[in-house]
Amino acid sequence: MTTMTVCIENNADANYVATMVSKINGVSKVKMQTKQKLERIPGLAYTQEERVADIRKAEEDYAMGKVITSEELGKRIATW
Repeated sequence: MTTMTVCIENNADANYVATMVSKINGVSKVKMQTKQKLERIPGLAYTQEERVADIRKAEEDYAMGKVITSEELGKRIATW
């Protein structure tokens, strides 16, 4: 089985695409989702907004010097 995700802004176009895809030989199901449901990144346990917030926090931490080297991380991991 293959899953295809298509993001379309215009609802009329989305309905047209769904109709055309449903006519393809072997397609057993066409599922439509609203934008609210698509806010979660497919296959990941967080939303796009959550990921962007995490990246901004990481950039702030870096700017404030709240970082360690990979060598220091390795030393910490070795003590676990």
